[in-house]
Amino acid sequence: MKLTVSQRVLHEKYGLGVISEADPKYTLIEFDEHGPKKFLTTIVSLQPSDEPPPKRRRARKKAATAADGSTTVKKKATKKAAKKTVKKTAAKKKA
Repeated sequence: MKLTVSQRVLHEKYGLGVISEADPKYTLIEFDEHGPKKFLTTIVSLQPSDEPPPKRRRARKKAATAADGSTTVKKKATKKAAKKTVKKTAAKKKA
């Protein structure tokens, strides 16, 4: 079987995956449920697959725990907010 990069394949032990790299010596496959695995190209046993890759879930924002035990979502600091913080800090030091 001719191996090509981005080809969807089925391995008897690891299941479905996509070929990430393939050369005459090694083949790297990104499996859906087992992550990346490296095989010797000459002895790896693969079957071509037409099954589409699984849908990837988007990462959720991590919630921060406040001192009172409540959880809040951290917001990305903007330049404007950072300038205000610097000004407040400078004003407190002068006082």
